[in-house]
Amino acid sequence: MFHARRYWFASLISLLIVALTACGGGSAAPTATPTQAAAAPTRTPRPTRPPEPTATPRPSPTPVASQSGQLALVDIGPLETYRHASGVFRLDVPSNWTLQDNSSPDELLLVWTDPSGNGAILVNIFEDSRSFTDKQLVDLLNTFLEDRFGNQPDFLYEDPRPQSDGSQLVVWSYTATADNNIKATMLGNSFIEQRGNKISILTTLVPDEQFETLRTKTDEIINTYRIDSSASLGGSTTIGSGDTSGGGLAPVEIGQLRTYTHPSGVFSIDLPVNWTLTDNSRPGELILVWTDPTNNAAIIVDVLEDNTQYSDDQLVEKLVTFLENSFGNQPDFFYEDPRPQNDGSILIVWGYTSTASNNVKASMLGNSFIEQRGNKVAVLTTLVPDEQFDALIDKTNAIINTYRIDPNARVP
Repeated sequence: MFHARRYWFASLISLLIVALTACGGGSAAPTATPTQAAAAPTRTPRPTRPPEPTATPRPSPTPVASQSGQLALVDIGPLETYRHASGVFRLDVPSNWTLQDNSSPDELLLVWTDPSGNGAILVNIFEDSRSFTDKQLVDLLNTFLEDRFGNQPDFLYEDPRPQSDGSQLVVWSYTATADNNIKATMLGNSFIEQRGNKISILTTLVPDEQFETLRTKTDEIINTYRIDSSASLGGSTTIGSGDTSGGGLAPVEIGQLRTYTHPSGVFSIDLPVNWTLTDNSRPGELILVWTDPTNNAAIIVDVLEDNTQYSDDQLVEKLVTFLENSFGNQPDFFYEDPRPQNDGSILIVWGYTSTASNNVKASMLGNSFIEQRGNKVAVLTTLVPDEQFDALIDKTNAIINTYRIDPNARVP
């Protein structure tokens, strides 16, 4: 029922997502979802059979037009600095844009989209020990664009333009059709560069008719982009495989809590202000993952609408299936017997062994709560290193106990 990797763009930018995910950006580590106070876990492993993988559905591009019949304006809010958990790059991005992380262990692929769905920022970084000439980098970028957008109507790209920082810019475009059948030219600016063993592509994509209006703001964003060539991509997308300290996992960093209310009003929860959100939601299902700065802990909320009324046993079956599908192939995966909670939710404690970036083995411990509120089936999950669980339990319980679902709100 629940899947941690889903695609959810219903806009001009959905084409970008489809094209890029088709090129091999791997899936982020699966994560779970919603409800109340966590009980101290026991250690009774239960062997499970890993399921066969299932394909991830891909959306059709459906651009968004405003009520006036024109394309909705790209909305660039105040900028805030995003630092990738691996340390490989940082970039100032609009605080009101949504991030989807489609990275794999050996390639970063992050896409931010604006609230209108008509603007995007993409960061794609992979490692290659060879040294490329400018022409080879341009050839690499052109091939990238042709492979992913070459079959789009009116696709074209211009000659490369060397930049003062050593990168190469290629301007490209194609024609998209909005949801009211309006034709819109989308204009991309892609910068490719090599820093040490890192090959990087930074892209902005906006409607051509809005480019000049947005140019000052997009230039400001582009000019904040920084790459750390000494950082490693390895393990950057797996919870528990992030920063290490003194031969063990770095302590999870839980900062000051601030209330997060989903724009739909479906749920609210207090979360650390220093954690990073990845929104993998799709129509009819919310899938939000927050990770701490060390990338060694996560909080996941998964809410979907389902008019079927489930018994407790049926909810447990759904949660177990979710855990097996998401984590059953992880080393030493286990889950324990369900534990009914005072608020009516049901807790399952589970875990697996993760390998950190310095090859340290770490036991990860998950607490997943499933509940049904009206037509909402929800899972709330915390995932932390087992060795840090007791030290973090007061703080994670404080977060869990702020979680609220509004059964009258609608999942978009």
